[in-house]
Amino acid sequence: MVLDGPYDVTEAPEDDLHRLDLGSLRIPALPGVQVQFQVEESTGQPLTVLVTDGRSAMELSVFAAPKSRGLWDEVRTEILATIEAAGGREAGGAFGPELRMLLPAGRPGETVPGRMMGVDGPRWFLRAVVTGVAGGEPGAAPLLDETLRQLVVARGDGAMPVRDPLPLTLPREVAEHPEGPGGSATSATSGRPQLPVPGVRTAELR
Repeated sequence: MVLDGPYDVTEAPEDDLHRLDLGSLRIPALPGVQVQFQVEESTGQPLTVLVTDGRSAMELSVFAAPKSRGLWDEVRTEILATIEAAGGREAGGAFGPELRMLLPAGRPGETVPGRMMGVDGPRWFLRAVVTGVAGGEPGAAPLLDETLRQLVVARGDGAMPVRDPLPLTLPREVAEHPEGPGGSATSATSGRPQLPVPGVRTAELR
């Protein structure tokens, strides 16, 4: 079991680590890690956040959760019921129980190994889906593990429906350069370059 983060903003460490401020998520900027965003053109809001070390990728999502309980146990049970027939299973991981499964790849009928992790916090639920080398080999992407450990969630005090995504905003480092340094949209499930979705642009921060 992990002994430190991810952290709630009320318990975040007072350290010198620079974190990209996405509003609800504050992602550590670690050397050797690239953060990518798919952005809805009409709103300027990130749709997905992908962290990659070049060999593995981790898609991050954060959702509203009830005050009285966490979500990961019930979400995990629901997903496990849909993936067991295809060989999906539950296993222990660095962040507690995780799901190991085959995910759709870029071509029909192709799959790649993936791992889904969940972390419950005060009124929030964080989901991380890992693909690439570390999708089939836990421990193969220590930089992604460290990114997750040092991540901070700022849920806010407003009421939100349970399981609704918490709002994200582009960090200042990307917003000041809206086209980003270049790059292509990347599928979180396959790690292969995909054509950008109309109305969505990709920015990335190295």
